[in-house]
Parts: sequence; structure tokens; C-alpha cells
Amino acid sequence: MKFSVLLPTRNRLEYLRYAVETVMRQDYGNWEIIISDNCSEDDIRGFVEELSDSRIRYLRTSSFVPVTDNWNNALNASDGDYVVMLGDDDGLLPGYFSTLLESMKLHPDPDFIYASALFYAYPGVMPDEPAGFLKQDKNAYFNASAPKWVTRDQALAIAQGYLDFRMPVASNMQFSLISRRKIDELKIDGKFFHSPYPDFYATPMLFMTSVRILVHPAPLVVIGITPKSYGFFHFNQQAADGVKFLNNTAQLASHESAHSVMLPGTSYNDSWLLANYALYQNHAKTWGLKTNIGNYRRLQIVHGYKHRYFDKSLDAQAFKILTSSMTWRERFQYGLPFCVGFTVLSIFPADLRRAVVGRLRRLIGQHAISTDAKPSHGMTNLIDVYEFADAKGLRA
Repeated sequence: MKFSVLLPTRNRLEYLRYAVETVMRQDYGNWEIIISDNCSEDDIRGFVEELSDSRIRYLRTSSFVPVTDNWNNALNASDGDYVVMLGDDDGLLPGYFSTLLESMKLHPDPDFIYASALFYAYPGVMPDEPAGFLKQDKNAYFNASAPKWVTRDQALAIAQGYLDFRMPVASNMQFSLISRRKIDELKIDGKFFHSPYPDFYATPMLFMTSVRILVHPAPLVVIGITPKSYGFFHFNQQAADGVKFLNNTAQLASHESAHSVMLPGTSYNDSWLLANYALYQNHAKTWGLKTNIGNYRRLQIVHGYKHRYFDKSLDAQAFKILTSSMTWRERFQYGLPFCVGFTVLSIFPADLRRAVVGRLRRLIGQHAISTDAKPSHGMTNLIDVYEFADAKGLRA
């Protein structure tokens, strides 16, 4: 069986080197890496040529294209039986291919496999944990001790959760190993990935449309959060820079059908809205699933009130634009409770504030990285994490 590892990249050669190395260190050799260079200034081509490995192929766009286009470029150039998407600051953990091949002996021919992952934040990235961290993803659905099939009811509940602007499981594409058969089946207009947030589109789509979904509860990939990652912009409240990083400005401006329901707030929720619009149009309406616009608007209102009354980063004029765009019912339902709640929360001690905010995120269905951290002393890059996992048997 052949595996394809997709590695879209732009101006992050220092991290790309580690991502490639985690694949080259695997104990199973029938793989390819597709490096799709999104018009980098770094010498990505020179790096690939230095590797001198025919399994590693290099593509380059002629201009800086949106992230979704580059993902599709990498996918369309691949030919493996199963495909995994990595960011250029992510990596595979030891035994990724061989472990999943063993799982497929007992659970043959899955449409896709959803494996657990580690999150590794480099030092200086997370505002509340400046030393960095290493944590395993956890969710309420997949907590078994061994690989197992997902029931149809579970799969549809996860898909509907995304359409409800909740996150039952993490959306990152690194979690999913996808069969070529399923990829070809789900392409629309020759494209598998759609919307400004291709993973927010593809992950629920896979759960919605797949019958044979295998969950592997052990972490098999590591998701890096670096000073040059979208995660940095997201966690440090720099949404506008995140949009530029993904080159999504034009996409966010062009969807006039969504503008009538949009509220001022964060582009994170706007991009999620457009992912759900594409998901509904292409697949969800066939299954009788609908997008919950009310929950999208609630998330934008929470964002506005939190930044006005909790961290006080939203000025009065911007806040007025939000409140004037709300319906009278939304002002009645959310206005006073959010105003009082976030004002009171702002005077809590720091540790208690973090705990309460984390609890609120879970209550409204937003993915929260586990607080159960593995020791990360001395880890300065992804290869340190790989070697730590190998030595400590972190996958067991």
C-alpha cells in the first residue's frame, strides 16, 4: 500500500525540514511526499533537491494563492492509496504508517481513519503558556483504548455539530488518513477542499458521507503551533493577520449570500460560516442537515462582548457597530447577561479566569486543547518531540 503525505508550504523552510524528517524516519517506506510551495521566498526547491529522494516531489505556484488552492494542488499531484495532510510545521510520530497498516488488518478498507494527535506549542507562542507545551488531543467521542469503527449516528452527530458551529472533534486535517476512493468520490468541480477553511469543510464532510470510519485513539501525528503558524495568529487575537497569512481576504469578501447574516466579529467565525455554506450546498442538504445561523451569530456576539468587557480591546465605536447589527431579540437575550458576566469575570484572579474561560469554551462547543500536559522540558523543535515520543512510547 502506498501513502501520500501532502505538505503545502510557504516561507517556513526551518519547520518544513522537521516535517519531512518525521516522514523519512518512518519504519515503512512505500510513501511519497508532495511539497506544494506557495510562491515562497525561501529556497524550498533547493532543499528538496538536496534530499535527493525520488519519493519527494516538488511543486511551485507562480503566485501566492489562497491556502485552499494550494491544498488542492498538493492533493491533485498525489497518487497514494491513502492520503494525509500535514502543515509544514507538523509531523508524523514514530510508526505512523506501520501502526495504521496493522489497524487496517483488523478493520479493512476504511473510508478514512481519524487518529489522535499531540499538540506541540513552541516556546513564546501561547500567551497563557509562554514556555510552550506538549498535550494530547482529547474528545468525548473517541476515548476507547483500541481502534474501533464509528457508528453512523456518531458520525452524523459530529457533522451536525460543525453545522451548529460546535466542534465535537478537532477539525485539523492532520487527524485524518483518507482513502483515495473517498477523495475521488467527494470532489466537486475537480476539488476536494473548498471554502476559506478547507479543514472545517473537509472534516465534517468526511464524517457526514463516510460509512467505514475507523478511530485510532493513540496519538500518531504532532501538530505544531509555531510563531509562523495560523495558530499563533488565532491564539494571540491577530485575526486580520491570520486572514492575510492564509490569503483569504478575497474569499471572505466575495460570498454575498452570507453577508446578510454576518455580524462584526472575528474572521475565524466568518470563515467557519463560509465553510458551512459550502458544506451545506455540496453535501449537507442531501442528508437533511442544516446550518445553524443563530449559533454563528451568538459566537460573534460572545466575541464582541468578551473583547469589550473582559479584555477591553474593542473600542466603543466598533462595539456600537456590533450592537446596532444585532436583532432586538439578540440584544435582549445576550446584551445584559454578557455585559455583566464578562465584567465580573475580568476581576477574577488569573488562574480562575483561565479555568472559567476554558469551561465556557466547552459549554458553547468550542474545541479546547486538553490541560493534561506531557513534560516538554528541553524540547525546542518537532524532532525533539518525535524522539521524546519514540523513547517514552507516547503512542502506547
